[in-house]
Amino acid sequence: MCIRDRITDFIAYREDGQRVALVTLIGNTGSSPRPLGSQMVVSECGRSVGYLTGGCAESVIVSEAVAALEAQANRQIRLGVGSPYMDIQLPCGAGIDIYIDVTLCDETARQINSYLRSRTPVALDTCLETGRHQTVINHDQPVNNGVFRRWYLPRRRLLIIGKGPNTAALASLGAATDYEVDVLSPDRKTREDCYSEGIEASALTSPEVIDAAQVDAWTAAVLLFHEHDWEPAILKALLTSDCFYIGALGSRSTHEDRICQLEGLGLGKEVDRIHGPVGLDIKAMTPTEIAISILAEITFAYRSENSLPSLMSRRSCSSHASSCLLYTSPSPRDATLS
Repeated sequence: MCIRDRITDFIAYREDGQRVALVTLIGNTGSSPRPLGSQMVVSECGRSVGYLTGGCAESVIVSEAVAALEAQANRQIRLGVGSPYMDIQLPCGAGIDIYIDVTLCDETARQINSYLRSRTPVALDTCLETGRHQTVINHDQPVNNGVFRRWYLPRRRLLIIGKGPNTAALASLGAATDYEVDVLSPDRKTREDCYSEGIEASALTSPEVIDAAQVDAWTAAVLLFHEHDWEPAILKALLTSDCFYIGALGSRSTHEDRICQLEGLGLGKEVDRIHGPVGLDIKAMTPTEIAISILAEITFAYRSENSLPSLMSRRSCSSHASSCLLYTSPSPRDATLS
């Protein structure tokens, strides 16, 4: 499971009339069960969404969060190595530092959500001493001592353009793995197959309809055509976009012909961005297996180019923690965390 944006869960709980704590993994010793920056949302009645340890300490985290809500005060706790909770042992002798925030206001949460809905990265700065919050969209803005920054990035989008059973299979798998899936197909049967899986699909009437400006750095685009006449204009548009992955179905010889055709249209080294044949070589045979291979390659590309964009000042790290949160500016070509 990817590092999820829990702000929407926070807002949903608040709309139910509950007081809510936003819980963040801010430091670790050894091998952390979850990536730094992972979050949970806990309501005053003990409902929770998300996890920070893989299940071995969530009950304690929820209890601490409910207690913090009752006390109306933020708190930081340690679990694992160096923790007063002697009965909780994390894998490989790990220790983690958790910040429980009960003072995040509705306005700030809605502001973060608004940025995300407009496909704009936004960060939340939290002062460990005062609990004060500040939203940040400037990637170069320095992080102050005693503050940790948690970036929230647009939901990953999977743009599938093609026809046939591979298209429906990839759309279904993408939706199951929390991608925002968009399907464009010239084939009615393909669109109907997507509809049956609860996935919206639009009619593709011309290869010139792709708007590169609408394809951002959190989008993977996959072409799944057996008739490759559709491809040149679509790929030419995609190659001018910021999408982090472009793949196209076909054999190695088909891909070589594809590259030659694109070079004939005036494209240069940018054609190297195209993954072809699309997907990791897992000897896939069925549409579902092909979809798995494609999504695996997309995931690998995303994780290879991206890193967790959060920071905690060394001065404010727990005395037990051997590492603080690392900061990486989430620019379009190395954006991260979903």
